[in-house]
Amino acid sequence: MLSGRWGGSLNSLRARWLLVLLVAFGPATALGQWQSEVEGSLVYDDNLPRAQNPSDIVSDYGVALRAGIGRTFDAGDYGDFHLSFDGRALGYVRYEGASVASLGGSAGYRRKLGLGLTAPRLAADVVAAVEDSPTAVRDGYRYGALVSLGKRFDERLEASLAAAWDQRVQRNAQPVVPGIPGDPFTLQSRSLSARGSYLVASRTALTGSVAGRWGDVVSSTRRNPQIFAQSSAIAPDPAFGADYIAYRLTGASTASFGAGIAYDFHRHASIEASVNLDSTRARGGLDYDVKTFALTVAWRP
Repeated sequence: MLSGRWGGSLNSLRARWLLVLLVAFGPATALGQWQSEVEGSLVYDDNLPRAQNPSDIVSDYGVALRAGIGRTFDAGDYGDFHLSFDGRALGYVRYEGASVASLGGSAGYRRKLGLGLTAPRLAADVVAAVEDSPTAVRDGYRYGALVSLGKRFDERLEASLAAAWDQRVQRNAQPVVPGIPGDPFTLQSRSLSARGSYLVASRTALTGSVAGRWGDVVSSTRRNPQIFAQSSAIAPDPAFGADYIAYRLTGASTASFGAGIAYDFHRHASIEASVNLDSTRARGGLDYDVKTFALTVAWRP
């Protein structure tokens, strides 16, 4: 049975879920123009607190679930508008306080720059979400904007480039040091990314990605004078233990590399195994690396 902070977090989401059901599933029932999708993943993260010192690094397994619904609206011969809502939950086995449930939506415009299979596709999207965690300091709101350009080169190869801006606002500031803000989970960043997919067989595709991110990051460690001197915000982070502190580091850069293999085992379902490597560099030598692995099953009617 769910209780305490986690149960309260899920309860706070029920009203938002009801709103989404009324707004999205109502038109879906009446018009049949909404499309749904469901994903489930087993994940492993080898540096969950994004710590620098080996003694502060902990790893964990988790389960991620996502359910979404969306539809498109015609905007002429080459373009359309898109509206979607989704709910997400990520629960960790050992460190439940780092789990998160979120509910959000996105709106965007897509335009095909020409005719035919290989014509480029331009897309612009804005997103917003509310996030709840068993650990109050991790509750927040997330906003973002994304512009991407994609192209299919032939029936097997497609690729895209994207530029994004992302901001997260911590809902419950918890200052512990006079004169220093208590919202280390308030973050802002910019990123550039490139993704590609190559169909190696009729149902099997290889995927790859590379990205660069610049801006704020949050790192949770035990009390550490070195990271304290470089931090712009500090608050307790009991997700990993009573002696962990969350620090916001500004001006950090992260290089990310991803690879995966996906198989369509049904005309509506696929499974994908993926790995992602992040290497973050911050002022004062406060660098850290993260490896994440995921096995994802997706269902798209």
